Amino acid sequence: MQIKNKFIIVLRILAVCLLFTVCMGVGVALSGLSRLGPQGSASQQAAPTYVFPPLLIFSLWVGIVASYLILRSSWHGWILVGAMFMGMYGISTVVNAIEAMFFLSNKVPHGMVRALFIQGAIAMALFAPLAVLVLGKWREAMPAVSLPTPEHMRAASVAWKLALLIVSFVFLYMFFGYFVAWQNPELRRYYGGPDWPTFLAAMKGNWQNSPLIFPLATFRALLFVVFMYPLIRMLRVERWESAIATALFLASWTTSLLLPNPLMPASVARSHFWETLGFSLVFGSLQAGC
Repeated sequence: MQIKNKFIIVLRILAVCLLFTVCMGVGVALSGLSRLGPQGSASQQAAPTYVFPPLLIFSLWVGIVASYLILRSSWHGWILVGAMFMGMYGISTVVNAIEAMFFLSNKVPHGMVRALFIQGAIAMALFAPLAVLVLGKWREAMPAVSLPTPEHMRAASVAWKLALLIVSFVFLYMFFGYFVAWQNPELRRYYGGPDWPTFLAAMKGNWQNSPLIFPLATFRALLFVVFMYPLIRMLRVERWESAIATALFLASWTTSLLLPNPLMPASVARSHFWETLGFSLVFGSLQAGC
């Protein structure tokens, strides 16, 4: 019986992965996003030959991690759906679209950012309730057995932890951006930036030439905290397990950079993948630990 139950859970998780792919496709179709990319580009022409493996990785990673969060949650029903929608839509769409508006405003076709917001909203609005339903978490079957909840933190403690997360976010954002992404000459040419000799020189150069990058990172840090809070709060697991789950959840969305990207060369997208993967794993662990 126990083996049968585990087999059923595996089938449900695979169904969630398939649902994610379908919901993303529906979002693309209804938002009109597929009509806004550059037409006839080399990346689009070659896409059918290599799109399946990265799409499979993307769907499996997101589907499995989302299933884990749902199954390990002490919440159920619409409140669980709301937490999943908020976390998935916020991290996958909102924070990325804001960054794209800042760095790629001269490269993104007119109307694409709006379509991205609509596509993400449609996809996650469909996926979140369906995933909760498929995994059997729509109704509470029995009283939840959970770890004791911590006492309410004082305002000073909350402010201190929030400040720590913001500073950490900005530092890690710049750190991985310089040591991973910026080491690619093609990426530097793509953005038209200099080859800074050291990390400190890059920080100083950004402060002098692109000072808005720091308030942008600060704002994105706040969004990360807000969007991830319900997901972290709903888990009733040990802190180390919550840290791993949060890190993997943030990292799962980086695999979308493995998909054919009409806006940037494959080499640039791949550098951003390794950059955001390292950032997500570190910051996700830190956020859950706070």
